[in-house]
Amino acid sequence: MRSLLAVIPVVFLALLALLFGVRVVDHAVNRTRHPTRDRPDRAAVATGAMPPVVDLHSDVLLWSRPLLERSARGHVDLPRLREGGFVLQVFSATNSFPLWSNYRRTPAGPDLVSLLALCQRWPAAAWCSPLERAFVQAEALRAGAAQSGGRLVVVERAADLAAIDARAGAVGAILSIEGLHALDGDPGAIDRLFAAGFRVFGLVHMTDTDVAGSAHGWRKGGLTPFGRRVVARIDSLGAIVDLAHASSATIDDVLDAGVARVIVSHGGVDGTCPGNRNLSDGELSRIAAAGGLVGIGFWKGAVCGEDAAAIARAIRYAADAIGADHVALGSDFDGAVKTPFDAAGVSRLVPALAAEGFTDPEIAAIMGGNALRFFAASLPRD
Repeated sequence: MRSLLAVIPVVFLALLALLFGVRVVDHAVNRTRHPTRDRPDRAAVATGAMPPVVDLHSDVLLWSRPLLERSARGHVDLPRLREGGFVLQVFSATNSFPLWSNYRRTPAGPDLVSLLALCQRWPAAAWCSPLERAFVQAEALRAGAAQSGGRLVVVERAADLAAIDARAGAVGAILSIEGLHALDGDPGAIDRLFAAGFRVFGLVHMTDTDVAGSAHGWRKGGLTPFGRRVVARIDSLGAIVDLAHASSATIDDVLDAGVARVIVSHGGVDGTCPGNRNLSDGELSRIAAAGGLVGIGFWKGAVCGEDAAAIARAIRYAADAIGADHVALGSDFDGAVKTPFDAAGVSRLVPALAAEGFTDPEIAAIMGGNALRFFAASLPRD
C-alpha cells in the first residue's frame, strides 16, 4: 500500500503532462517559497560584498524553458544565476525516473523522463534511450552557451574554469549525469559521455542500476562487478564520481576503491534530517577524508525545513563534523522540489549562515570557494 501511495503523485503529474503540457508540470513541481522578482544590483557581487556562488546540482535542462531568458517558472536561468552572483553551476542531465516503482533495478513500465522527452518533442531516439536523453540535454546547454555571447561558458577543463570572467558576469557550466541507466550495460558509453563534455558522473538516481545500488533501491546493494569497471574508467578519465542518491554500501565500495575525485552533489545529513539518502556521520567523515565535497540541498527532504535557516543548520552540522572546507551548496534547483528561494535569491542564505556562527571567510568558502577549489584541482588539465 505504501509503495502504491508513493506512486500516485507521479502518475498524476504524468497525466498532467499529457493533458496540459510540460509547462503545467514544471510550474507545479518546481516551486519557490519566496520568488525573487526584483533584480539585485550586481555591483555587490563585483565589489566582493557578496561571495561568488557555486551550486553543485540543477536539473533545469530537463524542462522546456529558454535557458537565456528570465522565467517566471522554476529556479534557474542565466539571468537569475547572474543576479544571484553565481560563477559556476553544475547542470545535471536526468535521464530516467520510473513511473511505477522506485524499488527495483531496471523497473518495468513507463519512464517519466521518456514521457517528458515525448511531450517536449525531443528527437525520437531520446524517447526510449536514457543515453540519448543525456546527449539532448548536453546539446541544450551547449546551444545556450553558444548563443549567450560569452555570458555562459561550458567548463570541461581546469583552464576553462580559470578563464571565466566573473566580474563581467560570466557563469561557468559543468555537465553532470544523474544515474548511469544511460550505459545500458555498455562501459564504452562512459567515454562517449566524457567526449560530450560530462565531467561529473552520478552512479544512481531513484533506482538501482547495473552499476550500483541506490539509497532508494530495493536491495540497497553496493557496486556490481560491472560497476567496479565503470567507476575505474570514470576515475582513469579524470572525471568526478557523484555519490548523491547512492546506498551506504555503494558509498563504502567507491571510497574503498580509492577513487580520486568524489562529491555528493545534493543531499542532507542525518544529524539534522534523518532520511534514507541523507549522510551519516561516518559517511561524512569518509568522504571528507577522501578529499570530497558535500553539497547540502535546499528542499525539505534534505534539511527538514523550508527556509534558509534549515539549510544553514544542516551546513553547520556538516561543518562541525568534517570542517567547513568540505561543505558546499547542492540546491537541486528545478529537480521537482520546492525551495526557499530561486537562484537570484541565494544571497538570503548568507545571513542565515552568519546566524549559525560562520565567519565571513567560512561563508565565502561554503557559498562557492570550496567548490571552485575542488573543481580547479579535479578537472582535467589537457
